[in-house]
Amino acid sequence: MSKRTHYRKSWRRTAVIPAVLCGLVVAASPAFSYQEDAAASPEVRAKVNDLIEEIMESEVELKVTLRRSKILRMRQDIFRAAVADPTIIEIVAFGSREVEVIGKEAGSTTLTLWLGTEDHAQLLSILVTVTRDTAVDDRRRLQYGDFQQMVNEAFPNSKIQLIPIADKLIVRGQARDEEEATQIMSLIRENASDVDYDGDGGYGYFYGTNVAQGAASEPFPDASSLPHATVISMLEVPGVKQVMLKVRIAELKRSAARSLGADFDLEVGDFLISSVLSGGGNGLISGTFNDDSFSLVLEAMESHGSAKILAEPNLVVLSGETASFIAGGEFAVPTVVGVGGAQAATTSFKGFGTQLLFSPTVLDKDRLRLRVAPTFSTLNSDNSVDGIFGLDTRSVQTTVDLREGQTLAIAGLIQEQQRGDVNQIPVLGRIPILNTVFSNRRVTRDETELIVLITPELVHPIEAECAPSILPGMEVTEPDDHEFFFYGQIEGRPCCHHRSTVWPTYRHRIQHGNICDYECYRASEDYYVNGPHGFSN
Repeated sequence: MSKRTHYRKSWRRTAVIPAVLCGLVVAASPAFSYQEDAAASPEVRAKVNDLIEEIMESEVELKVTLRRSKILRMRQDIFRAAVADPTIIEIVAFGSREVEVIGKEAGSTTLTLWLGTEDHAQLLSILVTVTRDTAVDDRRRLQYGDFQQMVNEAFPNSKIQLIPIADKLIVRGQARDEEEATQIMSLIRENASDVDYDGDGGYGYFYGTNVAQGAASEPFPDASSLPHATVISMLEVPGVKQVMLKVRIAELKRSAARSLGADFDLEVGDFLISSVLSGGGNGLISGTFNDDSFSLVLEAMESHGSAKILAEPNLVVLSGETASFIAGGEFAVPTVVGVGGAQAATTSFKGFGTQLLFSPTVLDKDRLRLRVAPTFSTLNSDNSVDGIFGLDTRSVQTTVDLREGQTLAIAGLIQEQQRGDVNQIPVLGRIPILNTVFSNRRVTRDETELIVLITPELVHPIEAECAPSILPGMEVTEPDDHEFFFYGQIEGRPCCHHRSTVWPTYRHRIQHGNICDYECYRASEDYYVNGPHGFSN
């Protein structure tokens, strides 16, 4: 076999890889010479010296840029080559004296070449370092810089910066309003949906949420493809972003019922005739005639009722966030799970009262988009099942646009229900005057008026000195014995703080004529936790 044929066969067994290059630099130190281990025995040192002639390190350094290559043209034929890490570089031969080194991945590895002939071979060890491609970063900055200029021209009232860092694209600056911020992010993001809504019913961009917004779109689709970049939004929307929602829920119920009927028992000889038309027991007129042979119970009832409900919950929340509020209570609802002997009872709690859930988004200065879901529920014993109360519920869920201070009625209901029932004995129940005895009539009417008003306002927090010093309940005090027992008061005077827990001790001392104890009692009020703001002096 000729030497050239042996070289070609050896060359086909070598690995292949891509790269980018920078220069061939001679290493500072020559080939590494073997150093004997002082702790080794003489026999080991003699064996090593007999078997190892020379240990070589990298003699030169070659820098290749990622995804580029360099060609080495040698003075002698190459008949063998070896790569320590084929994932970093790839080598391709062109004839017997030229080899191309291609950078595939950033890092360092060793390339060893055998030159000359196998009988008189010379070894060359090269440290190949693959460096990153700075041209990609320059191209990203250039293309995203042009993209930034186009976005700023499309939205003259906003100012943004696109900063590529590593595999991220940072979006900084200020947008005119929330809606314009959403439109800008839709241009920058890849495969962005409609700018009006995201899947949750609100805008896709929320102020103050610096989170990844998805992959960045290509600035110029017909240009060379840029590496994948993830968008990080640091876009700010100036202005007030705290929204206070005023909700007023008003409901008025009126009901009226009238009933007229009679129950009677008539005994004639061996015959007994009685009516079961009315409920009886609520008679207004009753009589017994001829030794219990005839009894009459006349029922005539009239009732009127009304109920007024007014709830005014107020909530403050940041734009884009969700606030929830509940004022009411909960009742237990037992639930049986399982089948047959494997049954088990669990208990869950159902809430009732005034509940409010809303998510505001500031769109343009004082214009807001509001998702609101108010619910008002009350207990109803008439709808109870197995002793568990039912609920009368008024709820609505909607999304509206309105400006600060404007009021919108998002729900309104005027409902009227009327019902009439007649139970009568045929023929006799149609005779005037007698129909009172032989029939039972009932008429009911219910009227319900409901309205839910929503008013949003942009608010700032108040300073400490502006906070109210008197809160609800601070001026409510306990009445002393004279006010409670003689005047029937359940609240005392705001300026007098009586304490029934310590009064018996001081009363005993005062009854013995110790005026000093009485003065001490009055002076000790300054140290009780019952001052004008709930704190002692």
